[in-house]
Amino acid sequence: MKPLQDDIVRTLLYYDIWHHPLTAREVFRFLHVNSISFADLERELHAGRDHGTFHEHQGYFFVNGKSPAIVAQRNAKERHARWLWHVARLAMHIIRRFPFVRAVFVSGDLSKNVATRKSDIDFFILTEPDRLWIARTLLILFKKTFLLNRKKYFCLNSFATTDHLTLDERNIFLATEIATLTPLSNSALFTRYRRANAWIREYFPNFADENTGAPPVCNRGSLIQKLLEYPFRFIPAGRLDSYLLAMMERTWARRYPEFDEETRNRIFRCTKNESRAYAGNFQDKILAVYAQRLREFGVES
Repeated sequence: MKPLQDDIVRTLLYYDIWHHPLTAREVFRFLHVNSISFADLERELHAGRDHGTFHEHQGYFFVNGKSPAIVAQRNAKERHARWLWHVARLAMHIIRRFPFVRAVFVSGDLSKNVATRKSDIDFFILTEPDRLWIARTLLILFKKTFLLNRKKYFCLNSFATTDHLTLDERNIFLATEIATLTPLSNSALFTRYRRANAWIREYFPNFADENTGAPPVCNRGSLIQKLLEYPFRFIPAGRLDSYLLAMMERTWARRYPEFDEETRNRIFRCTKNESRAYAGNFQDKILAVYAQRLREFGVES
């Protein structure tokens, strides 16, 4: 069973980047193999614990070298997340009323039902086709004007249009973010998004949705949104959207001249159908740390 224990360690190592121990059910959900049952995995987890391959404390598993104190830390982060979900729901009710917003999801720490006092609320927003950059610009202006550019409870990291739901880039970082994505508005669009990205099962073949303690999904329409969208019928909104896209491309190039164009386009995705910004090259850094940890533990794929 050594290969299976290596797969368990690989799963634990990814979450160890955030000092996040996993339950047996979570290990099974994010394990890279599906040739065993959950009962078989439980037996192997207990065997690995007894042999010192990894540790277990109060039903949570984590890699060697970590203290059982990380279990108490996870419990504290879950308590803070319960409060932060209320803030996220309030913010969602603002976001969903903006022109051309069609769905609001949560990603990042909170989508995994954990948060520290430093955690942002990261929103992923789906918009009407050919209106993404209008919606994004209006939301950013609202944040800068009324929230004094504070992003802690209003972090607008990712946007996509409803006709372009499948990600063309695939790695464990993005697979994890999609797997843990949590809907706050428009459950039907959330289902479509998950189906469009069924490729995450290449990374997590045992994946299944679980209730994370998130608030209920809002599926109501908005009269305010319809009124705000009405004036755009009388202007060339498609051309405005393209202009705002080009302006943002120039902005990223000016702010981050240290990146070559290929790297910048990967970090700050700017297309008619997608906007994704991981400032500080966060995705690449996480993937590099994970690769290094795999080498340190001798479990490279």
